[in-house]
Amino acid sequence: MNRTPIVAMLVAVEILLVGIGVFALQGGHAFSAQRGGGWTAGPIAPIAAGGAPQIEVDDSDSRVDVAVSNDGLVHVADRSHADLMWGGHIQPLHVSRTAGGVSISRAHSDSFGAHIQIGFSDQRIEVDVPPGAHLKIVRCSGATLTGVRGGAEVHSQDGRITLTDVQGDALTAQSDDGSIHLDGVTAASLDAHSSDGRIVAKGLTLTGSAPHASLQTDDGSIDAGGSFPANGSYDVSTRDGSIRLALRRDADLTVDASTSDGRISVDGKNTAHGDGDGAHHTVRLGNGSGNLRASSDDGSINILTNGAV
Repeated sequence: MNRTPIVAMLVAVEILLVGIGVFALQGGHAFSAQRGGGWTAGPIAPIAAGGAPQIEVDDSDSRVDVAVSNDGLVHVADRSHADLMWGGHIQPLHVSRTAGGVSISRAHSDSFGAHIQIGFSDQRIEVDVPPGAHLKIVRCSGATLTGVRGGAEVHSQDGRITLTDVQGDALTAQSDDGSIHLDGVTAASLDAHSSDGRIVAKGLTLTGSAPHASLQTDDGSIDAGGSFPANGSYDVSTRDGSIRLALRRDADLTVDASTSDGRISVDGKNTAHGDGDGAHHTVRLGNGSGNLRASSDDGSINILTNGAV
């Protein structure tokens, strides 16, 4: 008789019992299945914080979704929930009025000691703000911002960042592990950096007397297109991935493209090829007044100048 399955089952039961004992001593919380009650966060009252409040979010375990409110108030909803969770717990969300706006934070879940979780849990925050709000997301597990007009600083420790129709003097998006997607953003200064993920930036509009844009990823491709005014400086670079640049027909730029291993093409025509020794090509559009640097350590660069941004 094969006793291996029985022994494995007994070991699993023993581990479970030990976990229950430690869990009880630590004063943990247990949640039943959703059909039997489940756990969801309670409601949070809207906050009046003016037309251009500073909204700061610090919650490394939650995804943050931001949209524009229709009543000029700040609405915060904790959409976190657990369906049969045993061991550990979801920390409460703290929301408070500050001198300049609203602070939203949640303590990081304790990762030490015994933690047994059976079932499913999800942590997500929804925030509706006045259009002129400035968002500062210090930590999160992915974020989506739509329609904000006061600028934004977003740092995701683990998760995708998406900015859609977002405007401001300065926009910053940084993901330690995840892609960055920019759609129809407008800014005088734009910085997007991913340590591990691609960057997609469509319909960019750079403004101001000295516009600046930096799109950088350590590991991933970059697909960028939009308006890059002649009075600005721009950098698009990846350590490992291809680059696609789609520029307007009326662009007034000098594009300095280089790759260590890959081809460089302009409007589908190969102009240079790097085979490990490097390749370089300069494209002058209009008077070549602005400066755009495109570089890849390992990948091809495709530049389009036909206005298909």
